[in-house]
Formats: sequence, structure tokens, C-alpha cells
Amino acid sequence: MVQIYTWAYQDWKTISKETLATVVGLPDGITADDYKTITGEEYVAPTTSSNSAS
Repeated sequence: MVQIYTWAYQDWKTISKETLATVVGLPDGITADDYKTITGEEYVAPTTSSNSAS
């Protein structure tokens, strides 16, 4: 599966870094190390912020 994502990102240009980041950690996805191998950049998990009214 990693090879397909590598081709899609590096060769075919059919997937963006943002989209690739959404499959990190999924059962049929890739690991953070795979993300770094494919993109050349460290994977940074998205942060969530919650705004609560007091």
C-alpha cells in the first residue's frame, strides 16, 4: 500500500500532503515513518482546539 501512495504523491501527483496525512494511522493506511519516507517531511498530527462558552 505504501508503494501506491508513493506513486500517487511523487509520480502521479494525484494526492496532496494534506490528503496523505489523513491516512496515517488508519488500519489500511500508512505509518508516520511511511509519511516521512514518501514526502520527506515529518508527520505532524493535526491539533484539535475546542472553544467552549463559559
